[in-house]
Amino acid sequence: MQGNKVQEQRLEQLPVFYMEQIVRRYRQLATQSLKSHHAGVSVDQWVVLKQISENNGSSQVEIGSSTVKDAPTTTRIIDQLVSKNLASKQLDPEDRRRYMVFVTEKGRQLIDRLLPVVQEYRQIPVLGFSATEQKQLISLLQRMLKNLE
Repeated sequence: MQGNKVQEQRLEQLPVFYMEQIVRRYRQLATQSLKSHHAGVSVDQWVVLKQISENNGSSQVEIGSSTVKDAPTTTRIIDQLVSKNLASKQLDPEDRRRYMVFVTEKGRQLIDRLLPVVQEYRQIPVLGFSATEQKQLISLLQRMLKNLE
């Protein structure tokens, strides 16, 4: 029974091993950066707040989908943003089962203050990459994501 043995790859040979490390380190970097700038929001709260600001009046379902978060997590994060007066919720007049979410003035001010900080730490993982390499990396990652659908 020698013919069917599959050779296990070493972790260092697996792209997903590096992807997991990159995500973990990136989140640590982002968390530390937000803390050092007294953001008062977590990385996940920042992502949801920014998404709300870009799609003001979106439903919680739309926000969750666009930020790749499940419904309970999205609801919890939005509720945290509402309690910090960074976002507000209103019942949709056309569908009373759905909430529309809006960024508040305080939320806008926080976004304006933190945007340069976020843009700076987002560049760190691709330092030294040419524009062509960055496009190629995005293309490869998109293909990997499509393979998992």
